Amino acid sequence: MISDKSDAEFQLSLWRAELCIPRLLAHPHYGPLMRAKGRDVELAELRAEWRERQERARARALVYEASFAD
Repeated sequence: MISDKSDAEFQLSLWRAELCIPRLLAHPHYGPLMRAKGRDVELAELRAEWRERQERARARALVYEASFAD
């Protein structure tokens, strides 16, 4: 499900998660703690939402371009 954040806000939060979460998951001490909190799943969900946002943006662009063809 798409969150209520704007694309720019969401991209910033995804960037922050991509910066921090993989490093923490790889750490021998913090990795199990992060997995227990579900941060690995959270990162996967953020990535999936970003892909969905990009697909929707492409679809809107195609509809916009098709309106000129008429």
